[in-house]
Amino acid sequence: MDQVNINQIMHVVSQKLAGGDAHGAALITENLIESGQAIDVILELHAQASADLGNVDVAISCIEEVIQSAGPTVNRAIFYGDMLLRKKRWQGAADIFQQVIKQKDDIAQAWLGLGHALSGAGDVERACRCYSAAVEREPSNNHALLKMGACLLYLGDALRALEALKPVYESKLGSLESTYYYAEALRQSSCIEEAKAIFGTLVDDPEWGPKAARSLVFCLLSLERFDEAQQLLEIQLENHPDDMELLASKSRLLTIEGNVEGAKHLLEIVIEKGDVNLAVWEAYVELLTEPMSEQKLAKLHEHRLALEKLGQKRLVAGTHFAAYGHYSLLGNVENEIAELYKANALMAELEPFDWQKHRENVRVTREGYPSPVIAKLSTDEESFRSVHLLCTPRSGSTLLEQALARHSKFWAGGEKNFAGEAWYGITGKFSLTTMPETHQKITPAQVAQFRDEYLASVRRAGWQDGQWMVHKGINAHKFAGLLKSAFPNAKFIELRRNPMDVAFGCYRQNFESQPFSYTAEGCASEIACYQENMHWWHKQMPEAIRVVNYEDLVANFGSQIQDLLHWLGLDWEEECLDFSRKSRVATASVNQVRQGLFTKGVGRWKRYGDLLAPLQKALEKQGVDLE
Repeated sequence: MDQVNINQIMHVVSQKLAGGDAHGAALITENLIESGQAIDVILELHAQASADLGNVDVAISCIEEVIQSAGPTVNRAIFYGDMLLRKKRWQGAADIFQQVIKQKDDIAQAWLGLGHALSGAGDVERACRCYSAAVEREPSNNHALLKMGACLLYLGDALRALEALKPVYESKLGSLESTYYYAEALRQSSCIEEAKAIFGTLVDDPEWGPKAARSLVFCLLSLERFDEAQQLLEIQLENHPDDMELLASKSRLLTIEGNVEGAKHLLEIVIEKGDVNLAVWEAYVELLTEPMSEQKLAKLHEHRLALEKLGQKRLVAGTHFAAYGHYSLLGNVENEIAELYKANALMAELEPFDWQKHRENVRVTREGYPSPVIAKLSTDEESFRSVHLLCTPRSGSTLLEQALARHSKFWAGGEKNFAGEAWYGITGKFSLTTMPETHQKITPAQVAQFRDEYLASVRRAGWQDGQWMVHKGINAHKFAGLLKSAFPNAKFIELRRNPMDVAFGCYRQNFESQPFSYTAEGCASEIACYQENMHWWHKQMPEAIRVVNYEDLVANFGSQIQDLLHWLGLDWEEECLDFSRKSRVATASVNQVRQGLFTKGVGRWKRYGDLLAPLQKALEKQGVDLE
C-alpha cells in the first residue's frame, strides 16, 4: 500500500471517529488488518475505534503492538494508560503514567491518569496530590477539579473541596456528579440550606438520586426537621435495610427521640460490621454511662489505624474525640486532655479559622446598629413576640429554651437558621457577618424584607400566629440590633456562664459547624467577642435585655424561670419544671437535657488544673472578663 492510499484511509477513518462512527472506522481498519496490512498507523486507529466501541482488550492489544514496533509517544502512552484504567489494572496504569511524568511532568492528562490509578488502588491521599498537580498545570480542567474535590471530601477537607468544586458546578459543563459533590461540600462546610436546595434537584435521577436522598436526611437532621428526615430515612431503609450509613442515621434519630438504648444498639451493630468510613464512634461514646470495654477500646484503636492509612483525618479526629469520652468516664484526666489536643489539632488543620478577621467582621456588624439607627429602622411589626437567647455555645441555652418551651404561650425555634434564611433573601448569603459593610448601610426597606422573610421561615418551621417564640440561635448576639429593628417587641436573655467552663465546653466538643472551637485562641476570641457584643447591646437597648447566670439557673431553677416569666409579663406554669420530657433536641446537649438539671458542668474545668493552662492563658491574653 503506497503512502497516498494510507493517507486517504487515515483521513476517512479519522473523519468517522470524529463523527462518532466508531463502528465504520473499525470495519475499515479491521479489514486492512485481516488482509495483512497491519501497519502501525492502522493498528493505532483500530485501537481508538475499538476503545470507542468498548472493546478494551482489542484496544490494549493493538496499542501494545504499536508501542513495541514504533515506540511510546506521549499520546500512545496516555491512551495505553487510559485503557489499563478501564480494565482496573491500577498498577500497570500507574507505571505508564509515571513514565510519562518522568519524561515530561507538565502534562495534566498524565497527572490525571496517575490520580485515577491511585484512587482505584485506594490511595486517596496520593491521588488527591496528583489531581492537584493536574489542576496546577491546567487550572480550567473541570475533570481534575471534580476528582480533586471528591478526594478532599473523602479526606475530610470540606473547605478546600468546596473551593475546587464551585467553578465546576458553576460552569456550563457541570455534570450531575459535580452537582452532587458540590452540594456535599456545602453540607460538610455547614452551608446546610444551600446544600439542601441542590440535593433536591437530584432526587429524581436514577444514579445520583439515592445518594442525594441520603444526604438530604443529614441536612434535615441538621435543620431540626425531624419528621421529614424520618420519613425520607424510612423510605430508604425499606430498599436498603442493612445499609450501615442509613442505620447510623436512624441511630441519631433515636437519640433525638430519647431512645438511648435503641440508638446504642444500632451503633454497636455498625461498629461490629467494621466499616471504618462511618463517623459513629463519637456518637456511640456519648451514649455511654460507663467506660468502654477493653475489647471495644481495641476496636476503636484498630479503626483509627485503618483510617490513618486511608488519610481520613476528619474521621481520625472523631476517634480521638471518642477516646476522650472514654477516658473521661474512666477518670483519667491526662489521657482525656491528650486525646482532646490530638482531635482538635486535626480539625484545626482541616478547618482553619481566622478568628481575628471574624471578630473584626462582627464588630463592624454590631456597630451598624446604634440605638438611633435601630429606632430609625424599626418596622411596624407588633404581633410577633420573640425571646432570643444571647449566649456562646455550651452556656446552657438548651436547658433554658426547653424550660420556656413548656409554657403554653411558647413555641421553640431551636437553632434553626431563620435569620440566615432571611438574610439570604437580601444578600444571597446565609452568614450575617461575612459582609459586615451591608449592615452599615442597611435600609428600612431591607429590614422590612428581612422581617417578612424571617416570618415566612418561622411559619414553615411550625410557628403559628399568637404564639411566642423562644429561639436559641447561638450567633444571635452578633446581630441582635437587626433582630430588634425587625421586631420591636423582641426580648433578649443574656445567658452568662463562667468563661473557663464555656471555653472547655467548646474545646471538648467536636463542633464541626463552629471551627473557632478547635484552638484555644479561637475559643478565647469567641468568648471575648461575645462579651464585647453584650457590652454594646446593653448600651443600645438596655430595657430589652435580661441577664441570667447559668450557675444561678441550675442552683435555683424554679425561681429563676419564675423571674424570667414575670419579666416577660407571663404567668407561672408548673410544666416549665418538666423541661426534659420528650425533648426533641439535636444539638450537642441532646443527651444532657434528658438528665434533668445538669450540674456536673459547673466548674468542671478545675479538675484538670494546669492541663488546661493554654485555654486560661488565651482567655487572659484576649481580655476576657473571667468573673
